[in-house]
Amino acid sequence: MIVDASLIIDAIADPGPRGIAARDALTAQPAAEPLCAPGHFAIEIMSGLSAAANRAGHPFQTADLTQALHDAESFEILIEATPWIDVHRAWTLASGSLRHADAIYVAAAERHKTALLTADARIERSGAPITCEIITVGRVGEGNPTHRVRPKQLEAQSGGLTGRWRRRPRP
Repeated sequence: MIVDASLIIDAIADPGPRGIAARDALTAQPAAEPLCAPGHFAIEIMSGLSAAANRAGHPFQTADLTQALHDAESFEILIEATPWIDVHRAWTLASGSLRHADAIYVAAAERHKTALLTADARIERSGAPITCEIITVGRVGEGNPTHRVRPKQLEAQSGGLTGRWRRRPRP
């Protein structure tokens, strides 16, 4: 399963319900399906933590960032180099309202034929032609803190929302 930086940032920096939901989602993954992320993952974590601290009115100190990164490492996420095929796919996905950085996560999930685990609801709302499942964790205002969105192509192949979804076969 591919995980994006927004989920890790919630897990390590949010003591509230979003953080709890993020930590639960990250620790609930079976060992047979490791958590993976593309190469820009760590940079996005640093950037997100810094932005969150600045919004709160107190910039991160070196010790804070060091501890936060250590906490992020504890989730044992495999970071892989981003192949050019993902960059090309991300370019297509980002032609609408999907950020390029988010499109790389989606492209990696599509290539691995797995889901994207995220805390960023904008990905599912982007309208991009996404062909992987998006699992959004920690949505505020919902009884269930996890929200799954399957692409219409996958939903049509599986016959609706019941049962385990089937992945679209590669051409």
